[in-house]
Amino acid sequence: MGTRLDGKVVLISGSTRGIGRSLAEHFASEGAKVAVTGRTAERGEKVVARIREAGGEAEFFPLDVTSEDSVRGVVSSTVEHFGGLTTLVNNAAPTDAVATTIKPIHEYSNEEWQRILTGTVTGNVFWASKYAWPHLVSAVGASILNISSGQSVAGFKGFGAYGAAKAAVNSLTRSLAVEGSDDGIRANCILVGRVVASKGDSGHHTGGGRLTRIGNPMDIAYAATWLVSDEAAFATGSMVTVDGGFSINGDAASDAESSAAAGS
Repeated sequence: MGTRLDGKVVLISGSTRGIGRSLAEHFASEGAKVAVTGRTAERGEKVVARIREAGGEAEFFPLDVTSEDSVRGVVSSTVEHFGGLTTLVNNAAPTDAVATTIKPIHEYSNEEWQRILTGTVTGNVFWASKYAWPHLVSAVGASILNISSGQSVAGFKGFGAYGAAKAAVNSLTRSLAVEGSDDGIRANCILVGRVVASKGDSGHHTGGGRLTRIGNPMDIAYAATWLVSDEAAFATGSMVTVDGGFSINGDAASDAESSAAAGS
């Protein structure tokens, strides 16, 4: 067990699979107490079991980021269970809604647009930060980490709502950093490129706008560990790009594979 996150109590939205799961497991391996959350209890309990088997401390709390009551309740339950909250990681994304609404902006219904914005910005960042705030104020070494996407800084056909929502996440990160400064709360953001959970698809091949390879969840977990640790005490309002070079490669904008798959 590592010690980089000793004393941290971390609430991670959407942490039953993918990037969120890797964040939860790695944070716990570095000494953090972790609130694993998501819509699927069976998956969440498996993540908790793996953490405990490895000697870490975690608890699962059901979370629906589209419900304000659910978000408020999970924050309260986390504080009640662990005795406080030092770190909020807003990782959840409405992946199902995004995957089933790949079409031009003018074809979106109001409901489709709102579903993506609620799941990405309103519930995942606004409500979570709002209800976590008083607990973060009273914590030492507090921070908020938002997981964003390369789609927030580049345009792609069919992903207008998601790109707009993630751009809002970037902007909120900066606002939270400024507003949190007096209370010792840092806020940072990771812009994710194409990340896949399959180890078989993360070799050292380039393409799709990447300069290195397709990413895997641990690439994000390593960067996130530093940002929420006290080692990053001087970092706030940061937009940290962890995307294999995707966002700086001019070929990316015209690459169909990337436009269909980039993002967290």
